[in-house]
Amino acid sequence: MIIEFPSTRTAAAPVRKLDALAVEAALNGRRTYDELHPREMFEVVRIARRRGDTLDQVAELLDTDFFMVADEYDAAVDR
Repeated sequence: MIIEFPSTRTAAAPVRKLDALAVEAALNGRRTYDELHPREMFEVVRIARRRGDTLDQVAELLDTDFFMVADEYDAAVDR
């Protein structure tokens, strides 16, 4: 006797990969905060913080106010 159970698997949402060119452009000051996907923006903040940029420098790099990136800046601490 075979017992069939309803499938508990759901279709996974497609995973969006980071756009490396967008991240590189933002690190060179050619992309703003508004032009980046949130994951790309976090990657830019993470890299900028790792290279020693202050919160104000990161905000200036992304052409936004510091409070827009403050949470990401705090979360980007390398452990």
